[in-house]
Amino acid sequence: MATNILTNNAKNANNSGYPPHTVMQYDPFQPFIPLKPSADMLPSFPVECLPPKLRDYVEAVATHTQTPVDMAAGITLGVLAACLQGKVQVEGNIGHYEQTSLYIFLIAPPGSRKSAIIREMTAPIEDYEQQYNEKMKPTIRKTRQKRESLQRDINRLTKQLETKYDKMTELELQHAQDNLADVPDLRPMQIFTDDCTSESMIRLLRENGGRMALISAEGGAFDNIVGRYSKKPNLDVWLKGICGDTIRVDRINREPDYIRHPALSMIISAQPSVLGEIMRDGMLDGRGFLARLLYINVSGTGIPKAFQSEPIPEGIKEAYRSLITGLLNRPANQPVTLHLSPEAVKRMEKFCRDLETVLQKDHRDMREWGSKFIGLILRIAGLLHASCSEAEHIDQRMIENAIQIGVYAFAQAQYAYSVLGADETVEKAMHVVSRLRRGRISRISRSDLYQRCRGRYFRDVRELDPVLDLLECHGYIRIEATPYSGTGRPPTSLIYFNPLALEDE
Repeated sequence: MATNILTNNAKNANNSGYPPHTVMQYDPFQPFIPLKPSADMLPSFPVECLPPKLRDYVEAVATHTQTPVDMAAGITLGVLAACLQGKVQVEGNIGHYEQTSLYIFLIAPPGSRKSAIIREMTAPIEDYEQQYNEKMKPTIRKTRQKRESLQRDINRLTKQLETKYDKMTELELQHAQDNLADVPDLRPMQIFTDDCTSESMIRLLRENGGRMALISAEGGAFDNIVGRYSKKPNLDVWLKGICGDTIRVDRINREPDYIRHPALSMIISAQPSVLGEIMRDGMLDGRGFLARLLYINVSGTGIPKAFQSEPIPEGIKEAYRSLITGLLNRPANQPVTLHLSPEAVKRMEKFCRDLETVLQKDHRDMREWGSKFIGLILRIAGLLHASCSEAEHIDQRMIENAIQIGVYAFAQAQYAYSVLGADETVEKAMHVVSRLRRGRISRISRSDLYQRCRGRYFRDVRELDPVLDLLECHGYIRIEATPYSGTGRPPTSLIYFNPLALEDE
């Protein structure tokens, strides 16, 4: 059942992956479930859902770098997107298409060897670029020289006409302009960049057939996106690039930019502190940028477990390199549309119904991210299918694998939203808990609790209600109504603090 799968996360007391000592029944409290789970509690990437060649390489890279498999697996999805975006699209509902772009957002502490893993996973792309550009260098040089020569003729003839009109000069100018239009503006191939502004990304998309990827292990690249150095971030290219919406930009004294069906992907990393900042940025969340990210949270200190590790087997490395090269060789001017098999459609229908129930009841704060969840699963299914099959129909098994990866992404997004500040109710609840812990309080009246917590988070006693409901549901407190009979104002409720919640999380 999809509902059971989606609720099988770090907030669920029945989650088998949750540390046993943190899920305990302390009568008469509800089972104690920490409001802010650790990244260690998150499920591991279901690497078995990847096609064999990808799975083998991901596991080999994780072993070699002594890192969680999540990092290499997540980056692999981004690599597939960089190779296939603009070449493959998935038809979910009739007439609705999802292109295969992805925004992978890796959150890991310093020293996690992010750079080493990204370098390993993207090496075939860099090699492909270099080999293509070396082969095309003479042709690019000749066409550039020819275009420059024609442009000089056009400039010369234009000046002559400005000085004195002449019919023959005008015809010669038109001939030169026609010749220039017939000479292709060849440029070195560029599949991805590691740092650019929003304005530069529009130029890169235009110069590279509407397809581009941003791949960087450094947080500085993310600063340009979120507008860390400007008052208002320009998110249009990032919002349109992943959806394929047409980009039209008109500027004074510059040729207009027109990019139809842009395809933009991203693999970018940041430290946990950076994620906390952006999750609290209302402009990023309000415009839907954060809802388009596939979060991958990685814990750990990055300390190697051993001085030496197993090298990546040459056979596995070559199989991965050959796979990526084959995907890059697929023509970009003939996009392939993938369709779901009847069985796959039924599976997605059921999953959609269960997802709606889950979002309404348990994850209201993730509705915006959840609204893009089905599209994310279709994109992942398209990438997995295209990397191992040339058939035009995605079968139920592939959809099931994509769903399992999507469920993993759901848990990761939930962690990012609930732990790092997107859920205001959780933040208020942690404020209340800190006040109770500070005073080592085991019992307090509702009115006294409000007096202790009033201020920044609470300006009215009624604002406590959703917070107390959340704390009671997670087993932090038990609310007991004081018996009352008679007239006048009823006495305030008593709140009992669970001894298990006294320890810091």
